[in-house]
Amino acid sequence: MKPNLKQINRILVRGVNWVGDTVLTYPTVQSLKAIYPESHLTILVAEYLVDLWKTFPYVDEIITFRRKKGLGSFWEDLNLSQSLRERGFDLAVILPRSFRSLFQVCLSRIPNRVGYQSGVHSMLLTHRIPRTEDVLRVHRVYYYLKLTEPFGKIETVPSPQVYLREEDRRWAERVLADQGALDGRPLVGINPGATYGAAKCWYPDRFAELGRRLSGKLNASLLLFGKEEERPAAHEVLQKAKGSGIDFVGKTRLLQLAALLERCHLLVTNDTGTMHLAAAVGTPVVALFGSTPPGMTGPWGSNHQVISKDVDCSPCMKRTCPTNHRCMDLITVEEVEEVVERKLKERMAK
Repeated sequence: MKPNLKQINRILVRGVNWVGDTVLTYPTVQSLKAIYPESHLTILVAEYLVDLWKTFPYVDEIITFRRKKGLGSFWEDLNLSQSLRERGFDLAVILPRSFRSLFQVCLSRIPNRVGYQSGVHSMLLTHRIPRTEDVLRVHRVYYYLKLTEPFGKIETVPSPQVYLREEDRRWAERVLADQGALDGRPLVGINPGATYGAAKCWYPDRFAELGRRLSGKLNASLLLFGKEEERPAAHEVLQKAKGSGIDFVGKTRLLQLAALLERCHLLVTNDTGTMHLAAAVGTPVVALFGSTPPGMTGPWGSNHQVISKDVDCSPCMKRTCPTNHRCMDLITVEEVEEVVERKLKERMAK
């Protein structure tokens, strides 16, 4: 059953809770706005993701919440639901599959509720999209975009794009200039950590060796990225790279990080949110994949290179490798170095 298109004036989109997935949902939100160009579109997201929506031109309003646990989240959701109810939304598109996401929307009495069918709580949806095997195998851009099917066919899939402000670009330029990194040398970003777990990570000592080689052969400046909790991996890279890197780990807001990534000639990374940010600002990515499937979560676009190994236990989707981490162990420094050098030469020639 399709919603009554004539009655859709105010749309609420419940956003996802991760940086990378947020970027991959941009085409879905942009497409909703194209289907309902006169609508007022509101995004509901966790407060730590608000910067990624501040500059997105297809959103009219941002509402944030805090990711509390236990009774704290229950009382927050009750207060939030009252605010949402007063706004009179006609339609809610729920991107995550969590019960809390659906609970927030149902409390708000929004008449049309669209989301993926998953478990008993999906009965609270008015329009359930089946999560078939085919759906689960497609790239996450298409996975989220499928939630727009009840409203009409999307002719062209827009690419995820982060819209940077000039103030963010000026900040990045000033910081890089202060570090002496704007002297014409190649800028190579390195992200050695990953939020989901160690199984997604190439080894810090190999990132460090790669960095030493790029600094020595190409005179590259290395920019180290990651969350504060990923500092141990970045610290090891900095130590073993013998001071050839600039530490930005845990030191930037999301749009500042995106502005720094835009200045990089290339990013070498595990499967991370930083990877998707780089792709969304047009920076080529060399992405190392092991426990996760690149066909589903790889960088979006044709100017990137994924390096992965065909081992029988990958992708396992585990946080910690239960065996010998062959998927990452088989990726050598020499292999990554060759790809990075080729991609850098392509980029520097433009």
